[in-house]
Amino acid sequence: MSIRGPVTSPYRDTIEAFLDSGVPRHTLGLVYGRRRIGKSTLLDQITVERGGFYWEATRTETAVHLARLGAALGEHLGVGPLAFAGWEDALRALLRLGTEKPVPVVLDEFGHVLEAAPGVDSVVASALGPAAQRARPGQTRIILCGSAIAMLAALTAGQAPLRGRAGLELVMQPHDFRATASWLDSNDLTLAVQVYAVIGGVIGYATDMVDYDLPRNTRDFPRWVAARVLAPSATLHHEATTLLAEDPTLSTGSPLLHHGILGGIANGSVTAGTIAKHLGRSVPSIDPALRRLIDTGFVVRHADPIRAQRPMYALADPFLQFHYAVLEPHSVLLRERDPRRAWNERLAATFQSRVLGPVFEEQCRVWVRRFASEATLGGPPDHVGPTAVSIGGVERQVDVVVATGPADAAPADRTVIALGEAKAGETVGIGILTDLERVRSALGHRAAGAKLLLFGPAFTPELRSLADRRSDVELVDLDRLYHGE
Repeated sequence: MSIRGPVTSPYRDTIEAFLDSGVPRHTLGLVYGRRRIGKSTLLDQITVERGGFYWEATRTETAVHLARLGAALGEHLGVGPLAFAGWEDALRALLRLGTEKPVPVVLDEFGHVLEAAPGVDSVVASALGPAAQRARPGQTRIILCGSAIAMLAALTAGQAPLRGRAGLELVMQPHDFRATASWLDSNDLTLAVQVYAVIGGVIGYATDMVDYDLPRNTRDFPRWVAARVLAPSATLHHEATTLLAEDPTLSTGSPLLHHGILGGIANGSVTAGTIAKHLGRSVPSIDPALRRLIDTGFVVRHADPIRAQRPMYALADPFLQFHYAVLEPHSVLLRERDPRRAWNERLAATFQSRVLGPVFEEQCRVWVRRFASEATLGGPPDHVGPTAVSIGGVERQVDVVVATGPADAAPADRTVIALGEAKAGETVGIGILTDLERVRSALGHRAAGAKLLLFGPAFTPELRSLADRRSDVELVDLDRLYHGE
């Protein structure tokens, strides 16, 4: 089954508003985000529609960049290859494209340009400065795009030359779980949860990288995951390793340490202390690498809503979770056995515990932040995340904590308005509700009025009956998770 219908980008209107701003001078925009999410496709489409110029850099030397850019721009203008003495010369030629009207000019994979010529951002800043604008007026809309998130974000940070120059800084994210469900030619939300837990919201993983093959139903899911993800010949099988290798920011330090941190998080080590223990290192020794992975968009830091200095870490998208929990630890098994057999005998269970569960928990937190009404939660979701609560001397993980209070209030001073438990692969019963009630009691007066949220694919009749009689209990099944508030 191929992907259902065309996929529209929620970012098109934002980019077109920048292009149509009417500002009577050259302007600069930044668009960046992780690979395969559709940045280049969207920008190329918009550029073609508006008669602009699009060029994509590769990982090479500056002289080669300038030669290729000159050839592409010359072909665009119909004048034959142009020779540029340097980036100053090239930018002057690009800005001339918008002399008479607003014209988009996209320099894609700009991280490769920065890698080869670290000072090129100063050249761009100079070309867009007041003196240059007076000397060469026009309305060129320069867009610098790339997948090296940390490098692109640094262009406008602190004392960077381009700070204050950009009229647009758009960080494109993968599609959310609700949008990805529309890709499937099926209304089965159980299937939507399973597919999302493998490929997340990266459109490239649902199209080219699986040869436009998505599962037809839950019975077809094992066939699809074995053939399109687990098989050594599948392009997704090697994707995570390629992602890290392609990011120039991660060339600092040890690739093995980066992979070790990602593997530790995927397999349950979600605090700095447990990650360090997993790797046999100290927390200070892993801190620089952990920060790099956060800056480059591979790891997400979850601040604890109700406890200070106890952040938890998660992988930034479901596919990374799948890779480091299923693919990477079992690479030898997958080389030596039929992938479908390996899935049925062993890896399906690992998927349930190490991937489906954690990904579903994050879906539930996203639902709370983005889709749930204040009536459902009992107030505004100012702070949402996981935590741990001590009950009888035993620390219990809580999947969803919703707290309210000013941003500058200490976590211990925030009011807990909701507590949630997420179960991806089981029918939720009264026992789980009882556990949440214990958590609420352990938190004392600050959580006395907290609502109890239970997330799952199904609920026992006894729990549904009880929830109907209680205003403090909310049941969120898959239909409500994907369509309700």
